[in-house]
Amino acid sequence: MNVELSKNEVKIYEEIIFDDNLLFELNAIPQMVVNKDRVIVRVNKKFTKLFGYSSEEILGKQTAKLTPSLEKFKEYAQYFVQTKEGIIKSEELEYKKKDGTLFWVKLEGNPINKSTDELLILWSFIDITKEVYYRKELELLASTDPMTKLYNRRYFSELATTVVQLAKRSGLVYSVIMVDIDKFKRINDAYGHKVGDEVIIALAKVLKCNGRKSDIVSRWGGEEFVILLPQTKLDGAAEIAEKLRKNVERLQVFAGEDNKISFTISLGVATVNFEDCPDVEAVINNADKALYVAKESGRNRVEIFQL
Repeated sequence: MNVELSKNEVKIYEEIIFDDNLLFELNAIPQMVVNKDRVIVRVNKKFTKLFGYSSEEILGKQTAKLTPSLEKFKEYAQYFVQTKEGIIKSEELEYKKKDGTLFWVKLEGNPINKSTDELLILWSFIDITKEVYYRKELELLASTDPMTKLYNRRYFSELATTVVQLAKRSGLVYSVIMVDIDKFKRINDAYGHKVGDEVIIALAKVLKCNGRKSDIVSRWGGEEFVILLPQTKLDGAAEIAEKLRKNVERLQVFAGEDNKISFTISLGVATVNFEDCPDVEAVINNADKALYVAKESGRNRVEIFQL
């Protein structure tokens, strides 16, 4: 059956559908409206459900109440300013619920009421926490060694490129330490690969926990590791290497039936020379040569590469 509406009936439906209050309150997307001072002047039901605040608790409050920190609140100001200038922004940002839970949203801002003196901005939130965490997990898997949780060789090369470029521009030196477990095959043969894995993991923890935040620690392959030390001269790198050697020498690893085993490492140290070996590959190669000397000279020692 063909049914048509009159113009008057269509107008009635338009008034219902386009009523601002109705659309805002029943919108499936959490939304809030803020004024020029980033004070919340209106929220819808989905917003209160997402953030855990009632409208009475949140209206009249600045959006700092929703951000993880004051620093984040200041950082997010750039998006407010851009939106205020008429630029529609869509960003992935971290926010905080009433119970303190941190979560990620895709945030889109749109200026409204342009015809009046009062500037208001409508912010729409889409919860993308699962998506962001999944993405970060994939990035972690792609950049780290699954056993030791250190950077893998591929990602180390990417990070090293950034450090080296900065060093070249600024003229600051950097150093590399190559590390290898002494007589690792004997450990595997005597105690099995499971204990061998525990030895590798224990060494990785020492290398990570005894370094600086700026140091880049990577599992290079097998029982071999590499450490990139930004802004570190040869004598400083040698001191760090010796500290690592001593800490590992005191370490004991459980080997079953109340048995604990100790192991040692050999280390090779090299520093960049912008004239003779400017590339990080050359510095790593020199550190590896020093490591070979340490192995051949009795192991459990630090050797420094000299040009």
